[in-house]
Amino acid sequence: MDRANTTPSPINRQLLALQIILLVLITASSLAAIPFAREIREAGGTGFLILFILSVQSGALFMLPGLGFASIAAFTIIHGDPWLPALVGTTGQVTGEMVSYLLGAAGSPWIQRRTAYHRVERWIKRWGLTMVFVIALIPNPLFDIVGTAAGAVGLGWQRFFVASWAGRLIKNLTVGLLALAGANLFGQWLT
Repeated sequence: MDRANTTPSPINRQLLALQIILLVLITASSLAAIPFAREIREAGGTGFLILFILSVQSGALFMLPGLGFASIAAFTIIHGDPWLPALVGTTGQVTGEMVSYLLGAAGSPWIQRRTAYHRVERWIKRWGLTMVFVIALIPNPLFDIVGTAAGAVGLGWQRFFVASWAGRLIKNLTVGLLALAGANLFGQWLT
């Protein structure tokens, strides 16, 4: 194999470094919310409105996953139950993801230049909603491309919303359950 094809380009290294930095910042911001648990719990609906807004933002941010996970994890730990944070967060994430869908439906060329886009577009054409559900279920930065491809191939926005919502709900419930387990383990370690 040609060495030039296996060496990461400077752009890929910069993207990886950016993703690592964002992961650290997101984790730190999630942990920083824990001392304010009482205030967040007492905020009730206002707190969940903030979770919804953060989730819309995380769904609309291209190729920068993590903010939604951290928000859902923090709210799950604070409230002690993953269901409401997962429902609110999932709805916000998929609402934000509609930005990608609309870019695809409008024929925006900038994301279509990415190599992964053409592969994902073939998957969407072949497996449709099943592929949307499966990719939404797996934590990965490809979902923005899925939204764009779904819009470009004319997959109905309602069907796209439901398939991606179902996949993300399962993923977000898993994130919440893992956050609770991690918090309990950490709490036991401290005592």
